[in-house]
Amino acid sequence: MNERLIDNACEIYCHRIARIDALGPNRRIIFTVPSIDCDGYENVVVKLILPAELLWTLAYMAAGADRKTISPELIAHETQTAN
Repeated sequence: MNERLIDNACEIYCHRIARIDALGPNRRIIFTVPSIDCDGYENVVVKLILPAELLWTLAYMAAGADRKTISPELIAHETQTAN
């Protein structure tokens, strides 16, 4: 991580990932929260665009896994079985 990082961004609770769109080599991850106005609807709260090569790093960080001991295939398999 960057030692000069200033972490003063607001925190937003996201209910789920609505979808992931391909934008050329990048991916846009769209997070939502349930709507308080209408049942069954959700509001988009964050659209995060990431370089595709960063997605593996993000998967390892989210899983709390060590890249030296866990393979990308295992993370992909666990993700598919969870859905």
